[in-house]
Amino acid sequence: MTRKLLFLLIVLLAVTVSNAQSYFVSVNGNDHNSGSIEKPFASLEKAKEAVKKTNNHLKPIIVYVREGIYYFTKPFILNSEDGGTENAPIVYAAYQNEKVSIRGSRPIPAATFKKIKDNATLKRIKPNLRDSIVMLDLDASKIEHIKKYTDKFDDDGGIIELFMNELRMPLSRYPNEGNMTMKKVLINGGGQEVKNEDWRNFYANGAKEQRPPRKGVFEYRDAHTANWINSLERGVWLKGYWRIPWQNESVRIDKIDTTAKTITLAVPVNGGIGNKYTRPDGNGKEPYWLLNLLEEIDMPGEWAIDFVDKKLYFYPPKNIVNNSVRIADMAEPLIQLNNTAYVQFKNILFEENLHDGIKITDGHQNLIAGCTIRNITKNGITVDGGIDHTILSNDIYYTGAGGLWLRGGDEKTTPHTSSGFKVINNHIHHYSELQKIYAAAINAGFSGGGGGGHHPCVGAYIAHNMIHDAPHVGVLFGSWDSRFEYNEIFNYCLISDDMGAFYSYDLYERMGGHTFAYNFIHNTSIGDGIYFDHDHRDMKIYGNLVALNSAPKRRGTAFLYKIGSQVKNPQTIECYNNIAVISNYGFEIVTTGTNNSIYNNISVKNTVPYVWKTVTDKARDTAASTLTKGTNLTYDTDPGFVNMNQFDFRLKPDSRVFKDLPGFQPLPIDKMGLFVDEYRKKLPADKEVNRFVNLKSKQGIGTDILDRQ
Repeated sequence: MTRKLLFLLIVLLAVTVSNAQSYFVSVNGNDHNSGSIEKPFASLEKAKEAVKKTNNHLKPIIVYVREGIYYFTKPFILNSEDGGTENAPIVYAAYQNEKVSIRGSRPIPAATFKKIKDNATLKRIKPNLRDSIVMLDLDASKIEHIKKYTDKFDDDGGIIELFMNELRMPLSRYPNEGNMTMKKVLINGGGQEVKNEDWRNFYANGAKEQRPPRKGVFEYRDAHTANWINSLERGVWLKGYWRIPWQNESVRIDKIDTTAKTITLAVPVNGGIGNKYTRPDGNGKEPYWLLNLLEEIDMPGEWAIDFVDKKLYFYPPKNIVNNSVRIADMAEPLIQLNNTAYVQFKNILFEENLHDGIKITDGHQNLIAGCTIRNITKNGITVDGGIDHTILSNDIYYTGAGGLWLRGGDEKTTPHTSSGFKVINNHIHHYSELQKIYAAAINAGFSGGGGGGHHPCVGAYIAHNMIHDAPHVGVLFGSWDSRFEYNEIFNYCLISDDMGAFYSYDLYERMGGHTFAYNFIHNTSIGDGIYFDHDHRDMKIYGNLVALNSAPKRRGTAFLYKIGSQVKNPQTIECYNNIAVISNYGFEIVTTGTNNSIYNNISVKNTVPYVWKTVTDKARDTAASTLTKGTNLTYDTDPGFVNMNQFDFRLKPDSRVFKDLPGFQPLPIDKMGLFVDEYRKKLPADKEVNRFVNLKSKQGIGTDILDRQ
């Protein structure tokens, strides 16, 4: 899609306000009013009823929401009868740039928090904090989602969230920063699901027979662990990267032996515990930490639930006043569009909900534009089915899981039926705060975790988004025929590695035809750029700029193509006119070596510029001098960028590149990333988002990587 067509799309999505019928909602309104600006409604529910009763659907209807905070005790649901038409959409919008916040949380009265007087409880608290930590009776407050954690989980655990002054309050944690590490694994406990590969060996004590899954047992280093013994019956959970940095589970402790200095987990961990490459003992670096325990509240903002007493304990960072502390307890999407058409939400803040911010299910031609979605426990926006939905110029951040999750289109038709989804000009950052792995800024067809997964997402257009600050992945993709262009992605893989700004692990028969063009990927100490971890059928990769600024002795590959099923399904590669710069590896490509278009690529100051490998039915991958039919250049010094040290990689008109490689086309770097439009009035400053910060000092917990088998 050209920028001219993009501009036309935005114009077509705009509503002519002067031609619209309008209703008004205000925090000072009354649902018995007429809904005029002078006599507004009090709720969106009443406005929805008024819209439905409106006889004249020949022109747009706008529900203007006046400034204020609106607390929802149940989701706002629109169904098929609540939609509009192409010429008469139904719009819910903030009035004249007023600040409108819709919250799925509920305020907790300041007086509800009590001083702790019970001596048994006080003994569990550090003496200097016994007057600072307060208690909330969850039963008396009629809080619902306080059920005890399951023995093992890999997300938020299903309990409430606590917010104060627009910030998510952290569960208590030990240690407060960093992690503990296992000293030695005694029982891996992997079980029947893993076998035959030495690096997954789960045998213990020299046993030769294969065992069923067992509870993991490891020797601990941190003597502080002994403080938790008296609370084991109440429930003590550890969260860890038990075997690899892309698997992160919380597991309840069963036993602590202070003499042997061992911890026994309550249930087996999938694949067992201990680094999978150094079985059976592990590598002594596997990180874990404790969460949600009263004894470990020692930092302002920390809180914990005691599941036995059904009490919440909180160390407030400031004095609690009415409405300053809120609990998210509604585990449904805050806004739900079910089979609606031509419904639009504009310039509204959605926050503090125990599920998604917005969920669109089926329907067509719905628009979310200029909105902010933050402090959401699951995904900012989920689109599950339908066609031609547009997500435009929104800010999504502080989500527990991902930013946008997309499912749509039909893979079974020939040709495939496109979803028509458009995800354009969104700023998605500081996501995946609770679910640390495989929670993407944008997920367009990838389900599951390590080892891959799949759901349909055909023909999505994902462009001009800025994505940054994430523990794991930027964009996950699978399915068919999507286009990813002009996106800017940086500061990802802050914890886990073996992951890319764009990443897929999918199969030849169910994924292909994607285009990656003019994306700017930079500054990730341990991450990769555009990464095909299995097949890469009919992909077009051109005009991309990848400057990973990789940490030393890590993989850090700008363009990475793995073997996949090529022996059985040979796959040609179109990879041209790309730049890889200051990465550990520039281009690492494994292919059958036939009919490839790998040319006009440039490697600048990469430790290893190119790795070419061929694959046959007799050899998995064999080094090859070249796989290309054109020219690919390597430079050990700056070939003529405007300012390489400042990450300005525009090529000067007199750059030697144009002499050495006359066919090379300059990259449209100025067009990469966000742009100003009706909804995004200005762009974030570089310092505001740490756009070009060198992150080599923050190398996460990534591990040495061997190819997944």
